[in-house]
Amino acid sequence: MRRDTMLTRITATLAFLATLLSTAALGIAAEYTLKMQTYYSPTTAIAAKFFAEQVEALTSGRVKIQVFTGGELVNSANILKSVRTGMLDIGHGMGHHFTERKSGQLESGLPMSWMSATEAEILYERRGLKRLFAEDYAKLGVVYLGPVWAASYTTLSKKPIHSLDDMRKMKIRAVGATARLLSALGINVVNLPPEDIYMALTTGQIDGVVYGNPAEYKETKFYEAAGWLNATPFLNPITDSLIVNKKLWDGLSDDIRAAFLSAAYMTRWQYYIWSENESIQAMESIFKGKITTFSAEDQKILFKAAQKIWAQEGQKSPDAHEGMEILESFAKAREQL
Repeated sequence: MRRDTMLTRITATLAFLATLLSTAALGIAAEYTLKMQTYYSPTTAIAAKFFAEQVEALTSGRVKIQVFTGGELVNSANILKSVRTGMLDIGHGMGHHFTERKSGQLESGLPMSWMSATEAEILYERRGLKRLFAEDYAKLGVVYLGPVWAASYTTLSKKPIHSLDDMRKMKIRAVGATARLLSALGINVVNLPPEDIYMALTTGQIDGVVYGNPAEYKETKFYEAAGWLNATPFLNPITDSLIVNKKLWDGLSDDIRAAFLSAAYMTRWQYYIWSENESIQAMESIFKGKITTFSAEDQKILFKAAQKIWAQEGQKSPDAHEGMEILESFAKAREQL
């Protein structure tokens, strides 16, 4: 066989194989194209984007996920409903945003219920919270992939807060169970939407805010109006959820389901570790010399008051009651350490 003829055939064969591979790749890429919405803004939707990237990588491109940020397709409170109906394929939300969830506050994290990501992991994976919430989400027609650790819940203020007494002299923006906790301790609480916080701090409408961790205070620029950080968290971490449309999930192959679950677990830690590192850097720079903490005695007062909040939440439903019992059992064990 002449050399040029052989090269022509080899070239043709390689071109044919390249066409097959290209066609296969296109087929793989088009197998699933899914919509996911998070409640985070475009600049902070790191966890949702990471999840989408990991699913695509773990499925070799068979699943592609388009991420929409807070409010782009639906209101954040409607993420659960939209995943159930199929308007969204995947949701990255927060339990207490969903009025359908009787144990939503518990899932997001009640004050002082866990004070480190390790404690949260134990409660979810070893003490039964993940199973409990998965069963609750199943009743509402969606599949629960698991929690995502978001951030610690600390206080920013215009003046230093060394004690609960200092806080009682201020107006503090807080929401949910943390607002109820502070109110029970005689602190003047103001409920404001996030978009109004900066102006309220600059105008003196409020003196402080419980919103997130130092990295978030830097990102939102709240520190420009209130430069003091009390680093004792009311909760660490705040907890998000990843949910999937049930019909979609039932139709996925076992290997793709495994990819979803692996990506969800990696996402659980990715944002939290990144955010905590950013917080440490913020504490070393913009908050340097302006960091306080509550005393051990004040923390005991907070913990006792928090347990009353747990009991109130436990009355909302049998699921919430079971969750409250898990928290109480863990708290008793923790006090013995």
